[in-house]
Amino acid sequence: MGYEKVLMFGDIHAPFHDEAALSSLLSFSKWFKPDTIFIMGDLIDFYAISRFTKDPERALKLQEEIDEAINILKQVRKVNPSAKIALIRGNHCYRLQKYLWSEAKELSSLRDLTVESLLRLRHLNIKYESKGRLVHKGVIFKHGDIVRKFSGYSAKGEFEKSGMSGISGHTHRAATYYHNNASGNYVWMETGCLCKLDAEYLEGETPNWVQGFGVAYFSLKSSRYFMEFIPFVGGKAFYQGKEFV
Repeated sequence: MGYEKVLMFGDIHAPFHDEAALSSLLSFSKWFKPDTIFIMGDLIDFYAISRFTKDPERALKLQEEIDEAINILKQVRKVNPSAKIALIRGNHCYRLQKYLWSEAKELSSLRDLTVESLLRLRHLNIKYESKGRLVHKGVIFKHGDIVRKFSGYSAKGEFEKSGMSGISGHTHRAATYYHNNASGNYVWMETGCLCKLDAEYLEGETPNWVQGFGVAYFSLKSSRYFMEFIPFVGGKAFYQGKEFV
């Protein structure tokens, strides 16, 4: 092939992930056969150690959260046995370090109390991008730290901040922003989410979120690339005339 196929998805927020959306993603991935996978942050919610008021029942189930996240990673690896996979640190992933530094400093140096160790990333041959971003073939992949009110506004803000093409999550929204100037053509994508849209902590509100994921093609012979967002419709992904369940 003359191109590298890349799959990007994130904001799963286990254990608040959407099982139907995850199943559809795995079905798509099996068909798409990506060479590289970027998990765009917030695989795990770390609800139990957040600073917010918590349901006492869930607050004592940190291990269950971790087990759910590991199970998702195992499914992703099983469907993509030879793909390069990287997990990009998100703000929810960062909750572990902040908790240790503020509430349990004495434990923060234990080598097994890290995201890499708790999620068994080395065992699953998954690289952890602890800085929350990387540059792949001239394109930024990051969890993101800009959240604006409407779809696309955050993508525009991320581009204006970096001046480069890129892909981010964090907002749980979907958009593709294009910008052309004298130095070239640029694009920034927001990759939506795979979490539930009716999670209990939303207290019945309907969030302005979009479930979905992104794909990209990088030429192996030039600096050209193409990316697009694939939304879930009724809990299923549709792409090139195919339905993925």
